[in-house]
Amino acid sequence: MTPTAAALTTLSPAGLPTARRSARLRAAAPAWFRPEPRAAFFSAIILLGGLLFPSEAAIKVGIVLTSLRIALLVLLPWSITVLARKLTRGGFVPVMSDAVVLVLVLWMELALVVTQGPAAVASAAGLRPVEFLSAYLAGRCLFGTRAGLEPFARVLLAVAGILLLMAMVDLASGENIFARVARQVFGVDRGALYMTQYRFGLPRARASFEHAILFGTFFATCATLLYHLLDSPTLRAAAVAVCFAGALSALSSAPLLAFMLFVAFVSFDRLFCHATWRWTALVGVMLYGLAMLLLLVDDPLRTLIDLFTLDPQTGVYRFLIWEWVAYNLQSSPFFGIGNRDWVRLSTMVSSVDALWLAQALNAGYVGTALLALSVPSAFFVWTPRATPRRDDPWHAQARKAITIALVQLCFISFTVFFWGTVWAWFALLIGIRAGLSEARYLNPAARGEDMAGGLAARVPARLTRSAGAALRRPRPEEVRRADA
Repeated sequence: MTPTAAALTTLSPAGLPTARRSARLRAAAPAWFRPEPRAAFFSAIILLGGLLFPSEAAIKVGIVLTSLRIALLVLLPWSITVLARKLTRGGFVPVMSDAVVLVLVLWMELALVVTQGPAAVASAAGLRPVEFLSAYLAGRCLFGTRAGLEPFARVLLAVAGILLLMAMVDLASGENIFARVARQVFGVDRGALYMTQYRFGLPRARASFEHAILFGTFFATCATLLYHLLDSPTLRAAAVAVCFAGALSALSSAPLLAFMLFVAFVSFDRLFCHATWRWTALVGVMLYGLAMLLLLVDDPLRTLIDLFTLDPQTGVYRFLIWEWVAYNLQSSPFFGIGNRDWVRLSTMVSSVDALWLAQALNAGYVGTALLALSVPSAFFVWTPRATPRRDDPWHAQARKAITIALVQLCFISFTVFFWGTVWAWFALLIGIRAGLSEARYLNPAARGEDMAGGLAARVPARLTRSAGAALRRPRPEEVRRADA
């Protein structure tokens, strides 16, 4: 084998020409901690496969167990096992969100006990914190590295395609047919909100999701993930088209605006790709615009709701919800009112169209603050100053994808309440972001950088040529021996 061929076959993800280095990295990582793409692939099938069954296809065993809840409960022991091994055998890097999410879950359960008694912990409201923690741990422990996230993206693409086909069946049938059939077969009727809704004379597709707006929200964030995580330009284009069609089929303004956010972020990133300061400048501009809105507009909240909704009536209604929730929390600002019905006008339904308002009702302002803090806390790692930080282009791209998806979800959450599927999806993305933050301090073998067919296979040819030249360059002692 020629030196150039050796460079091409042995170039590591970091650009160092040695196959033995990859073997040493794998040997240096504990046996339990080496990346297992096959295990991550099957974990992704279990988790994302749970999205394909209608929410009405549920089993009542004291509480309602949907397919997604069953998938989360199946993966929970494996996530805890991986976390326990990392804690006891090394390889664990604490992320701030680990503590925040734990406190959030405990506070939500405590708020239920205070407002409704210990029996409420065993209700559907008591299962909501367990859902969040299970999804967070799955993202944190199973999909928070390249070895886990690459298989996850491939399964996500297939699931998105199947869900779009289900949405087309909804539109063709003129109703949410999967929900109706599942309700008839399983006998689970989860309330009037799960009936078919229409807009502009068309049914709002929701396929297997609990609501059309949640269905569109899922596709809006999927567009971000698949665009950044898939390698093939053809696959990326097809994935974005699928996700746009899925978001559009929900006939809801919030998912479409979130999809436009994705387009804006990608365009900005491509336009200023050579400027390292681009994201800092963007955050500064956004904060400046928000400050001007708060200072110059008399009623900024009402203005935002009116501007960013397709139907002005829904904007007025959502504003009324904010006012009445604040009234309900006057008597119990710390723990909320639990799962009890809230005081409102007789013309208003019980639904609360904002994640943060619903969280405040269920767990008080403290619960809302902890939930809000769980998102940025996933970006910060507790490490000694001397801890080396390792990075590579793939993980940087993955962090960008998850960050933009979380921004989309936070944007939507001000006019949409997350429950069921999207509630778990929100926690999953926070966990993945925390895992990617931890991955910056792990060795390449633990992160899955040196997997066959990984980043090394996609290193530009100019790097392989420079590596080959480095291999052909004689060492100083060889030059001295030749001169002698």
